[in-house]
Amino acid sequence: MPLIKSVLEAAVLQAVERLYSGQSTKVQFAKDLSTAIDSYIRSATIIVPPGQAISNSSGPGTTVSPSPPAQIT
Repeated sequence: MPLIKSVLEAAVLQAVERLYSGQSTKVQFAKDLSTAIDSYIRSATIIVPPGQAISNSSGPGTTVSPSPPAQIT
């Protein structure tokens, strides 16, 4: 699935609101923010289109068909 910026914005806003309301410390804010960014990035689905340069244990080459959708783990 594509990255949805509004999801990240909502998580960041929630972390900021918790900090300003006194419900969160600077350390907790940093944790909340890093979790929001990590979750946002991991929500992406990656597909490598045909013709992209790749390198693996067999050596360099190019993709010949789209890769199956993959999630970042």
